[in-house]
Amino acid sequence: MTHPDDEISICAWIKRLCDAGAEVHINWTHSNPVREREARRVAAILGVPEPNLTFMHGVDGKVCEDMAAMLPKFQEMIETVKPDRIACGAYEQGHLDHDATNWLVNHSFSGPVFEIPFYYPYSRRLQTMNSFSLYEGVERIGLTPIEAKLKIKVAKAYESQNIWSVLWWYEAWHYTKLKPAQLRKRELMRLQGNTDFRSPNHPDPIRREIEACASWIRWIRAVDRANMPP
Repeated sequence: MTHPDDEISICAWIKRLCDAGAEVHINWTHSNPVREREARRVAAILGVPEPNLTFMHGVDGKVCEDMAAMLPKFQEMIETVKPDRIACGAYEQGHLDHDATNWLVNHSFSGPVFEIPFYYPYSRRLQTMNSFSLYEGVERIGLTPIEAKLKIKVAKAYESQNIWSVLWWYEAWHYTKLKPAQLRKRELMRLQGNTDFRSPNHPDPIRREIEACASWIRWIRAVDRANMPP
């Protein structure tokens, strides 16, 4: 995950894995003391043991500029954990820090990477949450009423953030459009296919919107710097 609270998107899936006896680790690219305490509390709720939690302490909002410096830390963490697979935020042009974490994972790990939708695109004020613009290969799990309550509990556990109110208003807005958002009814994931980090991961016209905005220009510059030989 990039930020403590991103795991809300797959908290039911994490709980299912832990309940089944799977070995689960969570790594956060960014944290601060308050959010780290909240993340540890949430991990305990989900059943992830304390020794399986890692915090990279990346600077919020500047992870893409620090990709080259953070890459060895990711490589060391992955060499220590030796995961069979990794799930991370999708490369989706919703938040530069999320895309940077996806870049770091794909440049540190040669196994299967599964991407989770958070929100996109940063070219629009009102972004799409918990969805993909292309649904090919997407796996969907429906949540039980108990898991829906778990998702609410996890969101409310991040008291330092406004994530609970954001999710509530997003669902309320969708109900006014007669298009329920289903944030508490499903979790989505897909095997990542596109690792061309110089190309937006969307069809037109969203692609063209992204390529025309300042955040994309900043991203390309960051990728070019990260790819330069040391």
